[in-house]
Amino acid sequence: MTQPSTARGGGFSGWLVRGLSRLMLLLVVFAAGALAMHFGMHAGEHAELQARQSQVESLQAELSRVQADLAARRSEAEVQAGTQRVLQDKNAELQQELGRTRDQLAFYEQLIPPGPAGAVAVRAFDIQADGDLLRYRVLLTRNASPQAEPFKGRMRFVANGRSQGKAVKIELNPPVAPAAGEAAASAPGADPLTLVFDQFQRSTGVLQQVPDLTIESVRLEILEGDTVRAAQDADLNRAAPGHAGVLP
Repeated sequence: MTQPSTARGGGFSGWLVRGLSRLMLLLVVFAAGALAMHFGMHAGEHAELQARQSQVESLQAELSRVQADLAARRSEAEVQAGTQRVLQDKNAELQQELGRTRDQLAFYEQLIPPGPAGAVAVRAFDIQADGDLLRYRVLLTRNASPQAEPFKGRMRFVANGRSQGKAVKIELNPPVAPAAGEAAASAPGADPLTLVFDQFQRSTGVLQQVPDLTIESVRLEILEGDTVRAAQDADLNRAAPGHAGVLP
């Protein structure tokens, strides 16, 4: 009676073992399938990710090239803009200089005497005592076209005064050597009173005082050869710096 019971128990255990074995086998197969599916899906995603990364790298390289080209264009534009600003400033400066030149030309054209062609006029004459010297400033104009031959002549200064109680007239001449602080106005040996000009002439210089001569006035004569073309007197006692308004 005992043996059948044992046989039934052994049959149940064998069946349980076989069932667990089949279950374990099914779990292994399922796990293997799941792993295969998982790795298959991730393999596709990895390939897609690599493709996207390659595309990003390509776009990044293109972006770098575009940025470099943009920087080069911007630098070139800045250089061109800087050059344009320099040219604009230079143009404005030249326009201002042209305006000043035109104003000066208009001013001097008003000074041209309305006399006959070639006429010379003394527009301003100022003379000042300075120790043993006399300093003079002269502005001359000539009614002539720019194409005319230049005027060639000489200035002569004649002092009117008193010497030893007598009225005298004495011609004044430049000192033999340049005065202190005076630069030589012409080549050595040249006459500083010589004139060569077309329409305007501004002359400055010094004359030597004559000992024992009290000068009252000085007469300026403009000579062409031996002919006096223009003359003007200046009172030495009344002369003051800037006496002639047109002289700077």
